[in-house]
Amino acid sequence: MLKFIMPLAAVIAVATLAGCNSHRIVDRDDFLAEATRRYKGEDRERIIRAAETVMKHSDPEDVEIRHTAHGFTALRKYFIYAVLAAATGREKWEFTVEEAPGEMVASVSISEAGQGSGGSTFEGQMDNVPLYRLFWKRVDYVLGRRPDWGYCAYAIAEARAAGQNPVGALGGLCGPTSSGADAPPPEQFAPALSKPLTRAPAMAGQ
Repeated sequence: MLKFIMPLAAVIAVATLAGCNSHRIVDRDDFLAEATRRYKGEDRERIIRAAETVMKHSDPEDVEIRHTAHGFTALRKYFIYAVLAAATGREKWEFTVEEAPGEMVASVSISEAGQGSGGSTFEGQMDNVPLYRLFWKRVDYVLGRRPDWGYCAYAIAEARAAGQNPVGALGGLCGPTSSGADAPPPEQFAPALSKPLTRAPAMAGQ
C-alpha cells in the first residue's frame, strides 16, 4: 500500500474528491457519454488487456486485478498522511466489454470509499470527466489507435487551466498516490488484424 506525505489541505481534498470541481458527471446521459466507448475491428480480449495495462501502469504495486467473464474489477488501495490528518481509501474500477452488432462496447465505472482522520468515512462515484477521458485516451493509445499516451503533466496542466483540482479531477491515474504517474508509457499493441472476408460457396454452374 502506497504511503504519501502531503499537506493537510490536500489530504482533505482527496477524501472529499475535490467537491468544488464543476466538470463532473451529473446525470445518466453524462455517464453514458463518458463511461462508454465503441470499438470496431477489435475483439473483447484485446480491449480488456489494454484496459488492464492502463490500470497496472498507473500504480504497479497497489492495483489488484480481479478477472470477470467479460472484463475485470481493478482495486487500488492508498494511504495518505500528514501531520494533523490522514486518509485511507480504495478505488474500484469495474470494466466490461460487451459484443454488439459490428462492434464491441466497453464501459467503465469508477468509485471510491475510505476513511479519514477521526473515523469519518467517505464513499461515492468518482464522477470527474477528465478522469474518464484520460482513461479512454490511454486505452486507445495501448490499442494503437492514437499516437499520444496522455502524460500526467499535460493532464494536470489542463485541469488547472480549467480551474479544476487535479487531485480530484484525475484520481488514481495521475493523483499524488499513483506511483506510475511519471513513468514512461507502456508498449503499444500491434494493430488489430482485420478478419479476412469469407466468400460464399460457388453455386453449381458458376
